[in-house]
Amino acid sequence: MASKEQRKLSDFIKGVHQNLRIQSHKLGVEKAWTLHCQETDTLKKYAEYMHRLAVDFWDKNNNEDVKMCRIKWVVFQVNEYFINGGKDKAQKREYFLQIRYFGESSIKIEKNTENNAKLNLLDVGSCYNPFKFFSIFNVVAIDLAPATSDVLRCDFLTVDVIPEKIDNSSSSYCKALQMNSFDIIVFSLLLEYLPSPQQRYSCCSKAYQLLKMDGILCILTPDSKHATANSKVMKSWRHTLATLGFWRITYQKLKHVHCMTYRKCQNPDISKHWLSLQSNSICKPIMNIPQDFHEYCNKKQSKENRTEMENQVLVDNFTFLSNSDVFI
Repeated sequence: MASKEQRKLSDFIKGVHQNLRIQSHKLGVEKAWTLHCQETDTLKKYAEYMHRLAVDFWDKNNNEDVKMCRIKWVVFQVNEYFINGGKDKAQKREYFLQIRYFGESSIKIEKNTENNAKLNLLDVGSCYNPFKFFSIFNVVAIDLAPATSDVLRCDFLTVDVIPEKIDNSSSSYCKALQMNSFDIIVFSLLLEYLPSPQQRYSCCSKAYQLLKMDGILCILTPDSKHATANSKVMKSWRHTLATLGFWRITYQKLKHVHCMTYRKCQNPDISKHWLSLQSNSICKPIMNIPQDFHEYCNKKQSKENRTEMENQVLVDNFTFLSNSDVFI
């Protein structure tokens, strides 16, 4: 049962998400997003409430269980991939797929032999930089509304991707990021915050530019329904990301969240060719979520259409996920 404090925090967060969707329907996505980014007081309060939800309720209640703690799930997958042989296995699979798809004369895939002491991790929508506590990472944490001083203010949708190395450490604002410079990019409960599928696709496309070859994109998106309820959505995401050159290497449905890792292929034509062989592949790249198909009238009407029991379930689900926009 959610406490009074949890209700207060989660109700505000959900209200911000719902208002952004309503305004996107009314004004158009770009204008609504621009206005949203200018609401400094709302964003500041959002960051404060999100931080409190994450630290006081989410991380504290689920810190010991990898299957419940989203942060530890990501760290576990990173260790499996970069330290325990997952990367080598993925490279060998890509090598043989290249031969199967394109013949013996295709370009040979070479292993990335670079051995950094630490892995470069970009945490998008970080809030309070939770990955800073893990010594294996060099973390760049960014957020539209940072909750702590070690998170850079940044709109990932508009940030520039440049070939030159850039040092953002002397500023509180991130204006640009270097392409092909990150081993890991994390979208933890981020994509559902964005009101349009085009914005989600744009984020994933930018992640592809920023990742090193063989780097991984970790995506965590909330869903408290049973494992197959939104399987078509997850399938469409897999197909869409394949058009960019991403290959899914891990998928796990936890109690309240879908967890995925995608690898940046050395040869993007491999994932694209795989997609062309699928019988029910997508017609065009798209990253929908269930909320995209909801008709929003106004907050009052939306609230009145749910029973008190349904409202309680939504509150419990949301506070469990801390900074998610649940599938409502």
